[in-house]
Amino acid sequence: MVEGDPLPLVPLRVPQLDQGAWQQPDSKIQWMRDNKLAMFIHWGVYSAPAQGEWYMFSSKTQPTTYRANYAASFASQSQSYDPTAWAQLASDLGAAQVVLTTRHHEGFALWPSGHPNAWTSGDTPFPAGTDFVKGYVDAVRAAGLRVGLYYSPIDWRYPGYYDVSGATPPNPALTSDCVLPNSPYPWNYEGTNPAGFDYHENARTMKNEVYQSVKELVTDYGAIDDFWWDGGWLAQQGTDAAGSFFWEPGQYRDPGNGWLVDAAYGETEPGTGKPLGLTGLVRRHQPNAVSNSRSGWKGDYDEEEGGYVSTGPIRYGRLVQKAFSISGTTWGYDGDVAMSFSSAMAVFVNAFVRDMCVIVNVGPDATGTVPSKQAAVLRQVGGFMSANHEALYSTRGGPWNPVEGQYGFTFANQTVYAHLLAGYSGGSSFTTPSLGDAKVTAVYDVVSKNSLSFATSGGNSVTVTGIDRTRYPDDTIIAIVFDRSVVPADIARGATVTADSAQTGQGNGAANAVDGDTSTRWCATDGNTRHWLQVDLGSVRSLTGVRLAWEQPDNAYQFRIDGSSDGSTWSPLTDQTGNTTAAQVQALTFTAQARYLRVTVTGGLSNAVWASIRSFEVYDRAFLDPSLAGGDLALGRPASSSSNENSSLVAANAFDGNPTTRWSSQFSDPQWLQVDLGSTQTIGRVVLNWEYSHATAYQLQVSDDASTWTTLYSTTSGNGGVENISGLSGSGRYVRMYGTARATQWSYSLYAMEVFSS
Repeated sequence: MVEGDPLPLVPLRVPQLDQGAWQQPDSKIQWMRDNKLAMFIHWGVYSAPAQGEWYMFSSKTQPTTYRANYAASFASQSQSYDPTAWAQLASDLGAAQVVLTTRHHEGFALWPSGHPNAWTSGDTPFPAGTDFVKGYVDAVRAAGLRVGLYYSPIDWRYPGYYDVSGATPPNPALTSDCVLPNSPYPWNYEGTNPAGFDYHENARTMKNEVYQSVKELVTDYGAIDDFWWDGGWLAQQGTDAAGSFFWEPGQYRDPGNGWLVDAAYGETEPGTGKPLGLTGLVRRHQPNAVSNSRSGWKGDYDEEEGGYVSTGPIRYGRLVQKAFSISGTTWGYDGDVAMSFSSAMAVFVNAFVRDMCVIVNVGPDATGTVPSKQAAVLRQVGGFMSANHEALYSTRGGPWNPVEGQYGFTFANQTVYAHLLAGYSGGSSFTTPSLGDAKVTAVYDVVSKNSLSFATSGGNSVTVTGIDRTRYPDDTIIAIVFDRSVVPADIARGATVTADSAQTGQGNGAANAVDGDTSTRWCATDGNTRHWLQVDLGSVRSLTGVRLAWEQPDNAYQFRIDGSSDGSTWSPLTDQTGNTTAAQVQALTFTAQARYLRVTVTGGLSNAVWASIRSFEVYDRAFLDPSLAGGDLALGRPASSSSNENSSLVAANAFDGNPTTRWSSQFSDPQWLQVDLGSTQTIGRVVLNWEYSHATAYQLQVSDDASTWTTLYSTTSGNGGVENISGLSGSGRYVRMYGTARATQWSYSLYAMEVFSS
């Protein structure tokens, strides 16, 4: 951050509408943010061959052969499964939720489904009454944990899955791993005439089974907290969303859809009679449940799947769940294998500091026993979670972006928790980014609670010393306590608010704009301009700006904000009557003394867009919203240079957010330092924080390919120190400082190079 930059706000998450269904509001996903951890269980007939959950496909074992080979073995061994042991392991991990694969792609249902074509635990050779889902739900609920059900619409028992249109041969063509030998037809077709098979009707039967299965799962097992979809894609090609025309995962089904769901298997909405889609079906019976995005509907939260370590910035404005398997190989059982504790920790912690939650998978064997190595690692992680409880649960990632491989942050209330990762190169000391208007009152080791020494350094940073890295070297956490809240507080929250008109009968009253809930809104009674919303702060306050969230995401609202000390005489605070930028969330800064603020909507309305505000926040501390224009685009990004003075003064130091580290070049001209922003960005400002050895002549350049460069700024009279170069106009993925003349006989040396869009 730039010296003196304010502390960041938490970017808003505004629920979006997709395929007729709204995302759940923040209040219904907050438990996932707070709890941080969930445990996944992949268990099914695939546990018997012990080759992972994709074994049926990878071995190209035909459906009838697969069932004949493995169903009896699984039926026999699975009777000793102990779901209370699963729940205990989840509790030992520190998870608050468990998710079980009720049906994976092999098509076996862990409960006795009633669809005539289903393959289930109610079939021979399973003992009568076998219902693994019920036993799981009862055990998890008895342990005080939240219940999640995984369900895969994909079913390898149906050739129609690979050719829903019924084209012969399939169009688009199937990939080479999905076809019979020397044939364009699906690998799982078992007849003698693949060209004459009715794939379209077979796909419709599969869809019918999906709707019947989901209906049973959401009605037969009590309250479900999480419905975890896996696989809206068709023929194992494309995206989940691309398959939505077939599965109809939104609120409603289309009565004209080419794959109609029979009335016996679907449901209609009471009152309207509209046929419900998959999300509509879940929401009707489980209105508080959350769902991920893998059905083809947008989802309440996103997934980042795999055992790789997450990189990049905080995941702004949405909830992201990191999903990985502790085995390090497959998700289903394939032996007693597990990642190392350090490898697992890198996945967990790099997710937490990016404001993500985590679901970690175990793959029990056919008896339901979790491999001992997997259980041991999870219990070791549970020890870390317990020892560092305050820095993990009920926190948010941030307020600053992490620095790759070095450190990151979580925070709550008045405390920032610095997470020093395994690769941290700062030894037993740590320097924070600029703390804005905050002062540090205490620093302590989170595990021991021992106080740590600290001293204020340049740019209102704090350097902490005497840190013990030995206890948890994969993530040593120190608590840094401020004299005020980490995030500037919205002083309009819950204030008295009025409007010239409001749709109170529809629930869209004025108070909704200051209730802290972006799923509610104030809306005027018609589509005319000049409607206003006014908030009373209770007394005259020194104001720094506002943040607004409008109802619609892609509309250029035009408006002005006025302030008053007495509610009678008004002065303009910000004029956006000429706004042409479509932005649902806007942060506007100004300096004023006022008790009352009034937003007047002056334009940008239509028959479909009225004056309507989801959130109106007011601030009395300096602030910025890092999801909007203003955040340092270069922080923690990959960097390179023409040369380094030595192995410790490397390019990455200029982008690590640490004001005490620096890059230094060899003692010659020219030299350059560049950063990869990851994608093309608009560049409006660059801040250079020079060490004594600075450039007198240099250029700031941008490029889309790190080969062809465009100069945005050039000088031959650089003065060193902190140079704030604004008013730039250009864009590029790569930004570099290209130095041609040094002020000293030594190097070009930068403590920081920061890049901003405005």
